[in-house]
Amino acid sequence: MQVLFNSAEINLMNPIYVENSVIYLEKDDIKQIFDSTIYYNVGDKELITTYNKHVAVLHLDDTQMIVNDTPIPMQGRLKEIDSKIYLPISDLEIVYDIEAEYVDKTNLVIMDSTTKSKKQVFALNKAKVMLHKNPFSVVVEKVKRGDTLFLIEENGTYRKVRTLSGNIGYIKAKKVSEVEVLREDWVEEKLEESDFKNRDDLFVLTKEQVNITSISTAFATYSLRNECIKKVYEQVMQNQYKGVCIDFQEMDDVNSFYRFLIELTPKFKESGLKVVIKANEMLDKEKLKNIVDFIIE
Repeated sequence: MQVLFNSAEINLMNPIYVENSVIYLEKDDIKQIFDSTIYYNVGDKELITTYNKHVAVLHLDDTQMIVNDTPIPMQGRLKEIDSKIYLPISDLEIVYDIEAEYVDKTNLVIMDSTTKSKKQVFALNKAKVMLHKNPFSVVVEKVKRGDTLFLIEENGTYRKVRTLSGNIGYIKAKKVSEVEVLREDWVEEKLEESDFKNRDDLFVLTKEQVNITSISTAFATYSLRNECIKKVYEQVMQNQYKGVCIDFQEMDDVNSFYRFLIELTPKFKESGLKVVIKANEMLDKEKLKNIVDFIIE
């Protein structure tokens, strides 16, 4: 079984399973495609995954997940198959900002980002979708009048398209309709250094403010980290700050601190709040760049 993600073939490390119309992908493949920081707590049988503005918590064999503190029912469940952890990707569309479907005809899983543009054309008559831009090329699929084709790119007198079956190839431009835009690219507002000049707009968070003496203890579990995140969020919202500036200068557990940041940032991002951190020699700046909005030296 193959996977197309935004019309590009993805090489997976593990098999895909489809059960009762639910598509399952293995945790390490999710890590490769969506969430490099995905975390599974073996002891609690709890998986935490983050993406863009979402934090999702799933428990093994539970048919409900928690997304940004809201319970959401699932058709599938987090499950163990052949000693590996599988996620119901079709239930996680809301988390990873995707549309996912399984095409039985071609034994293909198709996933498209809902933050990426999507365009379609329609076949005007019977036509051939070919492997290359050549009338004598191998035919990958024949289409009939009115068939929907998703546009990948306009290429001279040809259009590169994906059929509903997931086959990708070229069709003559004169054989299809004008382009219909289903959605445009979603462009995230880029924050500049000037956005953080007024530090009075930010709630400065220190360990003392949340009574933390040991990060390894205070941030040991998702529940404890989330409890702290909720308290900080309430402070920011009540006092109408534009975000938070985290200043933890001493820490006994850097990895637990990273988990705290990874789980805090999407929830703040959902509300349009900024996450800033004061750097110190214990923290990896390259890691921080992939988590927070801005680093203060």
